[in-house]
Amino acid sequence: MPLPLIIAHRTCPLDAPENSLAGIGVAVEQGADGVEIDLRMSLDQRPFLMHDWTMKRTTGFPLPLELTPSPLVRKQTLRDSDEHVHSLADALDELPDNLLLAVDVKTPWAIYPLVQQVLRRGLKERVLIWCTSALAARYAAKSAPGVEVAYLKDITTPRGKREHIWKARRLGAHAISAHWLAIDAEFVAMAHGFALKVYSYHGAYDLTPDKLRSGLDGLITDIPRLAREALTAALST
Repeated sequence: MPLPLIIAHRTCPLDAPENSLAGIGVAVEQGADGVEIDLRMSLDQRPFLMHDWTMKRTTGFPLPLELTPSPLVRKQTLRDSDEHVHSLADALDELPDNLLLAVDVKTPWAIYPLVQQVLRRGLKERVLIWCTSALAARYAAKSAPGVEVAYLKDITTPRGKREHIWKARRLGAHAISAHWLAIDAEFVAMAHGFALKVYSYHGAYDLTPDKLRSGLDGLITDIPRLAREALTAALST
């Protein structure tokens, strides 16, 4: 069984600020195949890297990014860092040649500038687009042929897992991202039967042999180096 891709979650937040350029570098150092960032839109419709609805946890600034104009967003620095809040262009400019970039689209309408920049820069084979919004996933699948699009849902019931797969197919997605509790060999095989790749975020204590041997295509993790070691050990026995 081939090893799944190792995707560094939120630019390795245990070793670098979330959604930072330093974290992208850490992902490379830890041997990740790709790095995940989160994308939101400013008040004046500029795409920036930010996970939470507000910027308070990661910068100390209390307002939501969506309600803040881009010049003010750019002035905010990430906690315990001298880096400012970065734009999508910053991340694409600094993306190492040997690293995939997974973009978790938090603000649904951020999909428009994301698709434009990916196509303009010729990065179709190096960017993975992950969407919780069905409309964003459908738009990306139709507007960016050649770019892998994943539909994200945190559903763990048997019926919900089936519906997740069926809806992803209807949207034209190429992959799904599922809750770690949903991951087992049967579910992954079902998704593969519909020509869908399967990604999932796993914490350090979730890296159990049954999960690692499930046939996942991509493992999202805060600890890329240790996750790869755990995968190698699980698949070699």
